[in-house]
Amino acid sequence: MLKHASDAYRTITMSAYSGLATQPNGDKEILLGVMAGGGSKLATEMSTGARAQLYLALRIAGYHEFAKTRPSLPFIADDILETFDDFRSEEACRLFGGMATSGQVIVATHHHHLIDIALRACSDVTVHQLVFQ
Repeated sequence: MLKHASDAYRTITMSAYSGLATQPNGDKEILLGVMAGGGSKLATEMSTGARAQLYLALRIAGYHEFAKTRPSLPFIADDILETFDDFRSEEACRLFGGMATSGQVIVATHHHHLIDIALRACSDVTVHQLVFQ
């Protein structure tokens, strides 16, 4: 799972982070983001956007791990891309497209520009627009 999360994190951050690693800390392990230029950061040292991208990378890896051995459940995310810039949003949408090959991916957002990004990243995406009056 760490390798899959690491690959997803590198993709989402557009290689600003080269991946993830763990470091022993007593009887536990600490998760670190490995920076492309060298060094590493704890999640608490990362920007809000980098932490959100880390969380998403872990969720994506967990989804793939679960789907390997069980019928897949829908992956549901609500405005998970709100702290991402457009480029990172597009990379995340590409990863969602990969997840959709083994199950259903539902992303809710009120950010209309993300629709164009999703369509560019995954040409077969279905958009449902809810309008309340």
